[in-house]
Amino acid sequence: MARTTISDVAEAAGVSVSTVSRALRGLDKVNPDTRKKVERAAERLNFSFSKSASSLARGKTMKVAVLLPNEISGWFNAHAFEGIYEVLSKQGYDVIPNVMWEQRDLDRFFKALPNNQNVDAVIVVSFDLDDDKKRILSELTVPVIGVNTPTDDGLDASARIDDFAAMRSAVRLLHSLGHRNLAYIEQPVVSPFLCSAEIRLNGFREAAREVGCRDEDVLIVPSVARAGGPGEQEEYSGIAAQLLSAPVRPTGICVEHDACAAALIKELRRLGWDIPGEVSVIGFDDSYIANITGLTTIHQNPVETGRQAAARALSLMRGECPSEPYAIMPTSMVLRDTTGPAVESEA
Repeated sequence: MARTTISDVAEAAGVSVSTVSRALRGLDKVNPDTRKKVERAAERLNFSFSKSASSLARGKTMKVAVLLPNEISGWFNAHAFEGIYEVLSKQGYDVIPNVMWEQRDLDRFFKALPNNQNVDAVIVVSFDLDDDKKRILSELTVPVIGVNTPTDDGLDASARIDDFAAMRSAVRLLHSLGHRNLAYIEQPVVSPFLCSAEIRLNGFREAAREVGCRDEDVLIVPSVARAGGPGEQEEYSGIAAQLLSAPVRPTGICVEHDACAAALIKELRRLGWDIPGEVSVIGFDDSYIANITGLTTIHQNPVETGRQAAARALSLMRGECPSEPYAIMPTSMVLRDTTGPAVESEA
């Protein structure tokens, strides 16, 4: 069967080829009744007008680049991308994930961008861009939207949680339960970019000072960069060893995210620690693993955060100014089985 052409649609609708072109590209100066007649004819003949031709006519590529740090399969990245895709794909946009494993991946993307100019917007997930890259985007007049980025600096819009305040709420909960010796555990895999995880650590430190913890009462277990990612037994054995060898053993632990917290709890219980009898543990995210393991954690909704970022991207690509460009998304504490009163508080 021969492929249907635009001439076939024009003949079926009883209009000129140029009218079909204008109608299917969404251009003005087409009578609404004529547009409907053309659309019905195109649908009946299974004719699909070239998206690239239509978009070029409007000065649009109908493509949005999403920059993801380290991976696309992680809980937050996958869910944030789902929210972004849900909103933009329904408006006809191709949503293109770009995973930045290393700094050179990011450099390569921005090196090609000025020559290609092949996206209508860039959405950055969870990490910050340096001044040079923000300058490139501003010169191209490409809107930049953040999803849980560390700051709003250089962004046209964003949707993010307040990592700083959320982590402070975790420290306050532990303090209210009588815990005075605290620890913060970073995830075992570090990112080459400035990420929101650093804001969580700062929130922990500030809150610990606010509730009266001395420096010697607080233990920070830093990230350990290694291939293989979180979940390796030796990584958590090393973290547990630092907790065991601390001058004063912490009774309250905040962990950067749930997967790391669940793995750490498994290792601590293997070593005989009673959770929450001896030590309370709080995760971050409220991912699936938190509910399965009964983990007390801080809840966030990355799908909705992605949706809100995408909605702001749509407004900016249409030349509109969002009514609330920089949205702070809610978080909440979810109490489960890994937190309880400190034994010391009973003395």
